[in-house]
Amino acid sequence: MSSNIDALLQKWNETKSKIKELETKCEKYKKLCGEIMDERNNDVIDRHNYIVNRRTITKSTISKQDVPPDIWKKYSKKTTYPSYFLTKKIIS
Repeated sequence: MSSNIDALLQKWNETKSKIKELETKCEKYKKLCGEIMDERNNDVIDRHNYIVNRRTITKSTISKQDVPPDIWKKYSKKTTYPSYFLTKKIIS
């Protein structure tokens, strides 16, 4: 059973590394598309098999320190969810 857990954690760690690498590549491609759009003064790239649309999204947020406590207490929302953190031990 213990070796199954070790294998699970190793696979998870390897997958996290792959995700990080892929996210970095994705951001690079987004940046390059953005540069092409800027050059063309356009927010759309339309090719034979793909369409890329660029949208500007505005999100409003508020921080607890920016509002009086009574307003925070009345309007803030709490969300509870599980969160998992995997870190690889450095064995010396």
